[in-house]
Amino acid sequence: MLIGIDVGTTSVKAILFDGAGTPLESYTQPYETRRGDGGVVEQDADVWVAHIRRALTAFAAAHDLSGVAGIGICSQVNTHVFVDGAGSALAPAIVWQDGRAGDAAAALDEQVSDADRLAWWGAPMPIDASHCLARMKWMADTHPDTWARTRWVMLAKDFCLLKLTGAAVSDPIANVGMVDGGLGYVGPLLDMVPGAAERLPPLAAMHSVAGRMGAGEVCAGVPVAVGTMDAWGGMFGVGAHRPGAAMYLSGTSEVLGINSATVHPTPGVIVFPTVDDITLHAAPTQAGGAAKLWACGLLGVTPDEMYAGGGAAAGRAGAVVFAAPAGGAGAGVGYRGAGNVPRARRRHGAGGSSARGLCGGGTGGAVGTGDARPIGGICAGHAELRGRRVSR
Repeated sequence: MLIGIDVGTTSVKAILFDGAGTPLESYTQPYETRRGDGGVVEQDADVWVAHIRRALTAFAAAHDLSGVAGIGICSQVNTHVFVDGAGSALAPAIVWQDGRAGDAAAALDEQVSDADRLAWWGAPMPIDASHCLARMKWMADTHPDTWARTRWVMLAKDFCLLKLTGAAVSDPIANVGMVDGGLGYVGPLLDMVPGAAERLPPLAAMHSVAGRMGAGEVCAGVPVAVGTMDAWGGMFGVGAHRPGAAMYLSGTSEVLGINSATVHPTPGVIVFPTVDDITLHAAPTQAGGAAKLWACGLLGVTPDEMYAGGGAAAGRAGAVVFAAPAGGAGAGVGYRGAGNVPRARRRHGAGGSSARGLCGGGTGGAVGTGDARPIGGICAGHAELRGRRVSR
């Protein structure tokens, strides 16, 4: 048996499989994301671990887990936890949507030449507010006491690995913008923030063993893989790891990816380091399910009411379509940084097929090659929903 776990932006999902890949049991539980002034977007990292333990306990209550051969964990990317030497979080996890490090990011980005970007990353990627180094500089500048106590700056899955196995380790793929084509940290980049290099966990292949579940844990002694970011988990899930394959992932965010060894450096496209003959190009990230939740809050409706409103808009003028922004640094499009919030705009004459089709994104689905259907935006229902009209 195998266990797969995803520490996502909105919930922890876990599933138990038998040796043939047949699902035996699953677990899904949401958790709180706290949002505040100044771009604050935070989560409680210990809640992630608590849900993983609850999932394993639930699986053990329903099945004999003595045959579990391994556990894999993937997670939201560019969400960071500042951890002390005892393995405790020193502050709430800074979610990838958090924008507080924007000024620190801009200061660092100015120091990186175009030639450096191509040499390090193979693409003209910026340092934005979600970049790990920007978060480090922000913490060192604004909370020096916390920075001084920090032993590790960890991604979500890596914090969970530390708590469950005691191992401090990460993988090169999930460390977006921190690793070069040789799958190692970029030394000249880390030198821009004193103390950054020694606070990063060592890197290992995503399919290698990070450690074993600790004594007292459910599945004690079972090996746990290093794992990687959620989008790569989705890529394997839809079979887009083969050269020439493409995928479209739909969840909190919308991600379009292509696996190709041919690289054309393009602003807005992330090129991941090549691993096991996989060179993934990820197109600009768009707000998906997150945009729907934002629209629901704006209109004062539930997601179910939003879907019903979208269907009722068939053939009627005046529908409101919340389209993920097409571009522009101010919208935060292309990188998982701050300000990834859609703009509301009137779209007269939106037909029912358009309304229903646009409602299809952000539901946690994934499409592989041969059925790649990028969705251009998200329908928030009819303009008369709750008797309120929204214009630009």
